[in-house]
Amino acid sequence: MARIVKLNSKPSRDIGPIVYVMSRDQRVHDNYALLCAQREALAKNLPLVVVFNLLEKTGVRSREHYAFMRDGLQEVQTELSKHSIEFVLLIGTPSVTIPHFADQVNAASIYFDFNPLRGVRSLQKHVAKTVDVSCTVVDAHNIIPAWVLSDKEEFAAHTIRRKVHKHLDTWLVEPPALHSHNQRLDLSQHSESWESADTVIAQVPQSSIHILYAPGESAARAELQKFVDTRLSSYASHRNVPTVDGQSNLSPYIHFGHISTQRIALTLMHESTEIPLLLKEAKLASYDGEPTKQDSINALLEELIVRKELADNYCFYNTNYDSLKGAKPWATETLAAHSQDEREYLYTKIQWEDAQTHDPAWNAAQREMMRTGKMHGYMRMYWAKKILEWSASPEEAIATAIYLNDRYSIDGGDPNGYTGIMWSIAGVHDRAWFERSVYGKIRYMNYGGLKRKFDIESYITTWN
Repeated sequence: MARIVKLNSKPSRDIGPIVYVMSRDQRVHDNYALLCAQREALAKNLPLVVVFNLLEKTGVRSREHYAFMRDGLQEVQTELSKHSIEFVLLIGTPSVTIPHFADQVNAASIYFDFNPLRGVRSLQKHVAKTVDVSCTVVDAHNIIPAWVLSDKEEFAAHTIRRKVHKHLDTWLVEPPALHSHNQRLDLSQHSESWESADTVIAQVPQSSIHILYAPGESAARAELQKFVDTRLSSYASHRNVPTVDGQSNLSPYIHFGHISTQRIALTLMHESTEIPLLLKEAKLASYDGEPTKQDSINALLEELIVRKELADNYCFYNTNYDSLKGAKPWATETLAAHSQDEREYLYTKIQWEDAQTHDPAWNAAQREMMRTGKMHGYMRMYWAKKILEWSASPEEAIATAIYLNDRYSIDGGDPNGYTGIMWSIAGVHDRAWFERSVYGKIRYMNYGGLKRKFDIESYITTWN
């Protein structure tokens, strides 16, 4: 099937367990990587085991992010046990622990879920070379597999939207149900304890974040239903107003794979009274009068499929997704032309992190992210663009924005985050605008625009 890609040409065995290395998609249901692994296990009457590897060196992420992930994984283990599927927790360097585990249990074959980021892809290729059994990657995160949707880096949303329109009817379908196994292989001797995981997590620096959402697959589905029941009808009109609770609040769950975009889109389709615009014609919705519930469905499907899968496309086909090298020539040229422009303000990393700029709106956005692990999407654009304006160089601005986002945002370290930062600072998926100091032809945002858009003073009061 086109959702899978073989990482090596080595054969699968007819003995030993089928191993699924769970990473990006931390859920039991609507998980095509798990389903593909189970299909082989059932066909060969072999046990199935799900492995998750916790890193000992955790980078810049906050302890609260790891605690959120840990609790979600415990739910995964509980749900898998109901289907007689073993869960094994590994701790350490995955390029070492995963091949070692596969050798210890005499794995029949190995499955990975798809992630377009460099580090994960490099790890998967390394394991595929190291072990002597078949290794397969499955795109369980996108509705349309990344390599099916496009074979190149797309220029912008309008170019990939046509391809989404072409493929969506084929791929937006109800996933198969997970089956229960007749046998369960006890691999508890190979698994680390949750207490050991807590020891690792306790070494991660703590931050000021108070995550507002319960973790796990059940909580993700409950949050989706709550959104559908209470905020979906007004989503199109409220989603870009930071002073209103109008967003879906699903991004943390999508990032950790606690819920699939497939499930969200199918739920929206069930609420639709007509064929959504995304399925009907490849263009953005334009509202005639007050936006309707159908307009809201159209708007969320656009973000959930076109924009999200565009981010995966960018990171998959452009390995410089987190540096200025990943920008188009027009953007690098205009930023270079203005590299010596005088900056009205310059801030240090500590000043950025402590929300100590002259701009109360920027400070409020940073504090929102520091306190809740989430920043309103509209403010994220302003936040990133001002980092460009008040940094010594665009390279420094990109590095600062990535550090802050990965450190505090619960969905940091994600293709959406990298792509959003590169759109804001380096014009990725955007076009050239009117030229001005520092920005060159990169799209500009200012405080006056915030005042015209919504009650910015109320937002500042809330977070300052």
